Amino acid sequence: MEYPVYKRLSRIVLCVLLAGMAAGIHSCRQKYTPLPDGYFRIDPYPCSYERTDLLQPSISFEIPEGTVASVNNDSSRHGDDVQWLDIRFPRYRATLYCSYHTLRGNLDRLLSESKDLVYRQSIRPDVVQANSYEDDEQRIYATLYDLSAESATPLQFVVTDSARYLMRGSLYFDEPGKSDSIAPVIDDLSNHIAHLIESIEIPAR
Repeated sequence: MEYPVYKRLSRIVLCVLLAGMAAGIHSCRQKYTPLPDGYFRIDPYPCSYERTDLLQPSISFEIPEGTVASVNNDSSRHGDDVQWLDIRFPRYRATLYCSYHTLRGNLDRLLSESKDLVYRQSIRPDVVQANSYEDDEQRIYATLYDLSAESATPLQFVVTDSARYLMRGSLYFDEPGKSDSIAPVIDDLSNHIAHLIESIEIPAR
């Protein structure tokens, strides 16, 4: 016995509806995996350098020009044997806090303090990278520390002539960032700090 045409059509439509509902229920039970956040690409900012001699006695060095970096030299913070200088990088929302120490037989203590600060402030002391720089002719001996992007201060440096001065600096961002998003920024700022160190000049005795 054959079914009328309209009954056969009803059965087909019903089968299609049931298949659609089954597929919908199955898809709702699948686990949803959210995609990770994306970050804008940050390219190095081209710049030229200018010399500053705000610290005394007459030490000078080069920092990025005013459109890239600005300097705050608040003399009210100075002490008898220490001066402070802040180098601000507004585009990166970061500040390099520098202190300049006059040596009076305290070189070993200051070097020890500097190294202790580096490893105490790093969240991964085992991955700290220490890059040394020496210029015997200019009497410049420095170490630039890379503490990793997750540390509160990812870059620190210490530079001295072993006789008259020791200068150290710590880089801080206004806000913490993800390592994969600020890695290009840290690389760029590391180059600026290296240039600062290599450009240091101090009058002969």
